[in-house]
Amino acid sequence: MTATYGLAQQEQYLARGEALAWQAGMAMRHWFPVYAERDAQTGDVSVCWRDLGQRRFTDAFFVNTLKCQQPGERRYCRTPASALASIDDCLAPDAFVFHVSRCGSTLLSQLLASLPQCIVMSEPPIVDSLLRLHHDGADPAASLALLRQAILALGQRRSGDETHFVVKFDCWHIHSLDLLRQAFPGTPCLFVYREPLAVLASHQRQRGPQMVPGMLHPAQLPLPAHRLAHGDLDGYAGLVLASLFDAARPHAAAGQLKLVNYSQLPDILFSDLLPRFGIAPTAAQWQAMRARGGVHAKYGTAYHGDAPVSAAHGLAAIAAQLQPAYQALEALRLHAGQGQ
Repeated sequence: MTATYGLAQQEQYLARGEALAWQAGMAMRHWFPVYAERDAQTGDVSVCWRDLGQRRFTDAFFVNTLKCQQPGERRYCRTPASALASIDDCLAPDAFVFHVSRCGSTLLSQLLASLPQCIVMSEPPIVDSLLRLHHDGADPAASLALLRQAILALGQRRSGDETHFVVKFDCWHIHSLDLLRQAFPGTPCLFVYREPLAVLASHQRQRGPQMVPGMLHPAQLPLPAHRLAHGDLDGYAGLVLASLFDAARPHAAAGQLKLVNYSQLPDILFSDLLPRFGIAPTAAQWQAMRARGGVHAKYGTAYHGDAPVSAAHGLAAIAAQLQPAYQALEALRLHAGQGQ
């Protein structure tokens, strides 16, 4: 039986607008899968879609693009999961971006999304809902097939000029890396991370859902047994961040993740990642990306750095416990010759 979690409830709000009845053979071009759910009685999986027309996904997050649609433009429909396979002219993903949150991954995805030849999907909720179904006991082969079909549907070409496709996942999806690599074994994977104190301070100012107990499926965010005081959100954030560092380390050591430190952004995009992915921006696109690099990725305002972090925030001791895990990633990155 599928459990109900905070993000699953939030997804229901995305199914707003004019409801269209789905019929077999219905053309789904320009429609994008938003979330999936299983019928408690029949066990059948259905998918909710939104019609985006020609709107490009250039906002900081997938859901922001949905919210930016005018109410009169919003159309949705629900289909059997088999409709995922009906989308054609799709690009296979050129890169997967994993991260620890608040570490520059949104800046990276926003710079790539500024290129008209790139399709960039930033934390699409369909991936999270399918992973929840997988962890709730769905047939492994079937859930893997649906995951692959959903990601391909996100990479549908619309203008005909798109040549590259990148997916940035939610930070806790690093725990599902093995499954995602099974779906797309040849896709290069990045892991963006940052010094622990800065990440914790950012979440102390505005907490992401992963830093609030009970918001995520327990299997998607496996944490060690702990005895935190009730309401110790900073301590909980430390456990979550440690789990992300620890999940990434063996994959990085095996060469399955290219490590990218926050301090390398945005320069590493221009010096390494664009050539690595075979993306060749025009001179005008290059200049626009450079200018975009000075704008806050989430809010669109001029970026002057984060607020200073001091011991008064009460995070120093938690961050110190995470330093060995962070330094282990740094050692792997530097050993691989990935730069300062």
